[in-house]
Amino acid sequence: MQQYKYPAKYFFTPLLCDYNPKTIIRKRENFNNGPAVRAPILGETGIDGVLLDFNCGLRLQIPRGNFHVRIVDTESNFVFLDDDIEATTLISMEKFYVEWEIAIWKDGEPVFYHQCDPTEQKVHFLIGKSTLGDTITLLPYIEEFRRHFQCEVSLTVAEQFHEIVRLYLPNVRLRRGLPPDCYACIYMFAFMNLPICGADSRTMPLELYGRSLLANANLPRPSKLLYTSTKPREIPEPYVCIGVQASGNSKCWLNPGGWDEVVEYLKSLGYRVLCIDRDRECSNFGRTVTVPDGAEDFSGKYTLLDRINQLAYADFFIGLSSGLAWLANAVDIPVVMISGITEPWYEFDTPYRIYNPLVCHGCFNDVHIDDRDFLKCHRHKDTERAFECSKQISARQVINAIDRLITDRNLMGGNDIDSSD
Repeated sequence: MQQYKYPAKYFFTPLLCDYNPKTIIRKRENFNNGPAVRAPILGETGIDGVLLDFNCGLRLQIPRGNFHVRIVDTESNFVFLDDDIEATTLISMEKFYVEWEIAIWKDGEPVFYHQCDPTEQKVHFLIGKSTLGDTITLLPYIEEFRRHFQCEVSLTVAEQFHEIVRLYLPNVRLRRGLPPDCYACIYMFAFMNLPICGADSRTMPLELYGRSLLANANLPRPSKLLYTSTKPREIPEPYVCIGVQASGNSKCWLNPGGWDEVVEYLKSLGYRVLCIDRDRECSNFGRTVTVPDGAEDFSGKYTLLDRINQLAYADFFIGLSSGLAWLANAVDIPVVMISGITEPWYEFDTPYRIYNPLVCHGCFNDVHIDDRDFLKCHRHKDTERAFECSKQISARQVINAIDRLITDRNLMGGNDIDSSD
């Protein structure tokens, strides 16, 4: 953790006052271990001892003396702080993009004013947790920010994403730490429970979450970032890709035999069925999810670009509310999505979104549930209704969606497989 010259004072909007102080402190300490905080405050202001940067939200060092500081959001004119300050390092809890406006007086006279403006500056982005779906949906916003402000953008993200960033975002430089003379560092985290990186990500479609992080930038909605194939087609027969695993029991499709029935139906239509999960099987809390009988095992440590090339030539993808579905959508193939844990508005729009509205569902988007453990049934644990959101999605629902998808493709001239038998 960076040892500041003066004690740190954290400021934030009243929105955070509704949260448990212990939660705020814990989240604050998480950021205190990050690379931006460990970096010293280097931004000179021309005032002796006063340093400013935007590399972990706003950081402002005020030395001893008769200083008054006012910090405002220019866009909304919301006042974060307006107080006499000395011998203090001010740090904002908000780590997303804010159009900060800072005014400083000394001995009653105005001595400094600055309005945050990333235009043609060096701006660094951090994508946290490195989950596939979150990263896929956030990357277009980073590119739109770069275009809008004509700034020099760099990015820290998990190594598994480096290949696709280099290929599809050639103007974004990958870095392990902040660039020299970095003007601002913006955190792109899908946060729940504590909105220090934007609104609670459960309260809006994930596709729009990047907009909430960069709301004050007034960006247009970014164009969909399409991941195109980089290799010729390797499988001549028509095929469908499926993904049956997720990060916990509650995100999986738990209807016994459901996947087997769907795979057999696809094969009866003349499709090869490729299961492209990372692992052949995944076990947690006594439950094992494995490649369905009849599906071809394409599990293994493929790169994301390998998966893009597999998906690019598939007629469609069938999966869960998980990263592979977001990747398939980015490849621009139809997606049949099976999910009871999330509300149907949460993921990207697909006409083949399947859930059962007649049973308990959507607990992931219930902001009154603090526990984020995807291994549990939050509302009906240890009862006969446990995981009913998933168990009560029938194979018939999925097959009906497949039939509608094939009919739609036939109407558009995109498929020559007959689903009438």
